[in-house]
Amino acid sequence: MQLLFDNLIATMVAMALTLSLISQQTRTRQESLERISVYSAKTQSLGFAEWLEDDVVKLGAQFGRSRERFETTTDTLDGIPYTTRFEYYYNEGAPKDNRVTRVEVLYELVPDTETRAVIQEGETPAQDVTLDLYRLVRSKRQGEYDLGDPDSNTGPYWADGEPGWTVTAEYRSPAGLRHFHIQPRDSDQKPVGDASPEDADYVRVQFTVVPTLFPLYRARLVPQKGLHWATTVEIRPF
Repeated sequence: MQLLFDNLIATMVAMALTLSLISQQTRTRQESLERISVYSAKTQSLGFAEWLEDDVVKLGAQFGRSRERFETTTDTLDGIPYTTRFEYYYNEGAPKDNRVTRVEVLYELVPDTETRAVIQEGETPAQDVTLDLYRLVRSKRQGEYDLGDPDSNTGPYWADGEPGWTVTAEYRSPAGLRHFHIQPRDSDQKPVGDASPEDADYVRVQFTVVPTLFPLYRARLVPQKGLHWATTVEIRPF
């Protein structure tokens, strides 16, 4: 009888140890998946940030002293400003015969319906939080631009008719784009409203990316549920 009890106790101890090991392996696997997801988001964020900074710095190039270099539209969601549309201009080369090659770039923030980011806030799937994500669509158009003649009261215009927009493929919006905002600022780094772009000397570009490969448990590895990036770019004329 004693032998039977000893065997039963040994079996129970073995089962407990097995369950403990399985639980530990599950936690380790979850943490590993989270780290992979976060690393992927960081890699995409850094690549996007580098491309974005190189792109925006062209704003106002070869524009002389003209300060009509961009237009921006901002919406607010839960008290947080989002740039839904940002259009900026620059010229390629100096004017010749009162004409120049004008380039216009358009950013549009649109909902991303194909990617999901889930934050596990509790112990059950019912407590998970699904975040709204976005894609940044970049379009471009260019053509010959006549600078007009102030003496004859002729304003600038597209010399060969207004060109259409083409979505560009030289960049990729990061998966998990949670927030995007371009804020015009004056020479004292104070915010400038969307209605007064001519008063801006800088633009502050910022975005947030959240990992999307795997659900994140209570956002343990992502403070404030996102990887944040921001920079301030001086715009021409300097």
